[in-house]
Amino acid sequence: MSKPTITAQPSSEVTDNNSSILQNGGKILPVCYRCTKVPKEGLYDGFRIQGMFFCSECQQELFSAEPGSPEYQEFMFLIKGIFY
Repeated sequence: MSKPTITAQPSSEVTDNNSSILQNGGKILPVCYRCTKVPKEGLYDGFRIQGMFFCSECQQELFSAEPGSPEYQEFMFLIKGIFY
């Protein structure tokens, strides 16, 4: 089994297709499961479902999405993927 490729980005991000972490100065920060961004407030700037982190911006989009809209369908697809 081969190890995933880890690439350093100019913003000091570490990209790893098999994990949801970003290393920054020795700290491990959450990465949003939907938008793949690191929230400004770290773990306190979002919520987790089954170990998958969603940032507060995506949380607001989820709560304001109309049922049946493309955004709502995207969230349902992601959330179903976490549980099944």
